[in-house]
Amino acid sequence: MEVVTRNQLLEQGTSSSSISRSTRSGRLHRILPSVYSTEEPGYFERCVAVTLWKPEAVLSHTSAAWLWDLLPEEPRFVEATVAPSVRAGSPQWVRLHRRTGVSSDEWMGLPIVPIEQCFIDVATTLPRPELEAFFDAAVSTRVPWKSIAQLCDASRGRHGIPAVREQLRTCCPLTRSEPERAVARALTARNVHLEINARVGPYFGDLVDTRARVIVEIDGREFHTDPATFNNDRRRQNALVLDGWMVLRYSAATAMAHLDAVADEIITVVRRRRHNRT
Repeated sequence: MEVVTRNQLLEQGTSSSSISRSTRSGRLHRILPSVYSTEEPGYFERCVAVTLWKPEAVLSHTSAAWLWDLLPEEPRFVEATVAPSVRAGSPQWVRLHRRTGVSSDEWMGLPIVPIEQCFIDVATTLPRPELEAFFDAAVSTRVPWKSIAQLCDASRGRHGIPAVREQLRTCCPLTRSEPERAVARALTARNVHLEINARVGPYFGDLVDTRARVIVEIDGREFHTDPATFNNDRRRQNALVLDGWMVLRYSAATAMAHLDAVADEIITVVRRRRHNRT
């Protein structure tokens, strides 16, 4: 598929009347004023079209996050940032943000904000639950925590910085499932921080407090349906208990349905064992 401007078509020898006929017949698809595609455009082609329509635009926010592979699903809008002086109406599927001094990288020939900037951008648009999931999935696994913090320091006063700083304080990266993430977040919200997927001797624990010698395990469906998994976990748990660890187990369903109660129980056990071990 090709995305082209009207001027490019004219330079190729296509007349204005031919462009009009091709558009009416469906051989050309008008995406934006003077921007066409040779087939029905998808999300990526719409991103290309925006940069052709506004050559000064830099893809940003959720569009940049998706292109950088930080978001799993195509965003609803194509988002780009332009200078404050740019004035233009746009279709409902395009969101133009205005900011001075927009830094730009290149991705497959498209102008795009640096990957670290995505964290500040999406903090101004994503609902809180989606923003938490975004940070938990990407911080430390895709982008170093420190590089985002440094950008916050260099961008003081900008919209979104307080939300980013809060997420950097409370994010729970490296969780392997949504129930694990939910429990880790619930504990962090209560100012109790457990290590996530931490090594304990030859094993790993979902959530670990070394000082209290407490391991929290969130069991998925495979724990109940796979005999080998069940038996291996029993042997593992026995070894940990004999080594002085307390293992708290919760099913994923229980963790999600009774999140506050699960978090409160974990905190009670951790604090009691911390006290007893001092």
